[in-house]
Amino acid sequence: MSVENKKILVTGGAGFIGSHIADEALRRGASRVVILDNFVNGKQQNIAHLAGDSRITIESGDVRDFDTVRPLVQQADIVFHEAASKLVVSRTRPRIDLETNIVGTFNVLEAAKDGGQLVVHASTGSVLGSSEGEMHEDHPQNPTTLYGISKGCGERYCRFYAAEFGVRVAMLRYFHVFGPRQDYSGEAGVVSIFLGRVLRGLPPVVFGTGEQIRCFTWVLDDVAANFLLLDRIEGDECLGQVHNVASRTRISVLDLANTIIERFGPKGLEVEFGPPRPGENLRPVPNTERIERLGFKESVSFSEGLEATCEWVKKDLGL
Repeated sequence: MSVENKKILVTGGAGFIGSHIADEALRRGASRVVILDNFVNGKQQNIAHLAGDSRITIESGDVRDFDTVRPLVQQADIVFHEAASKLVVSRTRPRIDLETNIVGTFNVLEAAKDGGQLVVHASTGSVLGSSEGEMHEDHPQNPTTLYGISKGCGERYCRFYAAEFGVRVAMLRYFHVFGPRQDYSGEAGVVSIFLGRVLRGLPPVVFGTGEQIRCFTWVLDDVAANFLLLDRIEGDECLGQVHNVASRTRISVLDLANTIIERFGPKGLEVEFGPPRPGENLRPVPNTERIERLGFKESVSFSEGLEATCEWVKKDLGL
């Protein structure tokens, strides 16, 4: 489905991925893009460049509030549901995690039930856990965090609303997204975090052994995957289905740290090790054949994406 002349709602639209989706919707000719964000994780600076565009509306609000969500969904043609609580929040504030990832998703689906909106729901590989082999979309779910549990519940609500009420919704499971606008000062987003430390002459901190495998995926490839699903949802081909979306490049966290030190760090800098993180998945490696059959492919190499991310972090740090 083309987004040209369509009204778009992006929940979590001031966040890392959501802000890039808003950019792409405008680039593709959307007549209106509404960004809904509570600005807990989202940042004004991620969308500051959109301030002069008359097609942009910024709504400060929370997906947990149905009275906020309902009119925004029902006024839209397409909803990209990106709003979510982070994994680290699930450990410190589990109720916020539950309410955002489960109740927030329920609110979007309930609002879309009678309006016919197309909904692309952002999920996560954390719903699966780890496996020695690649995990297909229907791999048994074994989440090891509250975040994985709550996002898995969101997927189940999507499936139910598609089957029971005909809500035109499909799901994407993100794996280890990186790129410009990713927070480098927090606990999630290891590429940006390592870059932020190394560029300031600080050692990257690897938790555990560093043997954890990651499938680092360029943020604009995830954005492209969102738009790729629209035609399929409209034709009911992917109704209620989930698609793993990830790079086929597999890198260990320790190799990542050493690569960033070698390419961007001062001489003599070495990796620092910390204790293993509770519930961390060691091999959350997906099979991505389903979305590749729809035409998904990586647009840049990991090396190119790393360079572009480094340049953004440098600029943001004022280096």
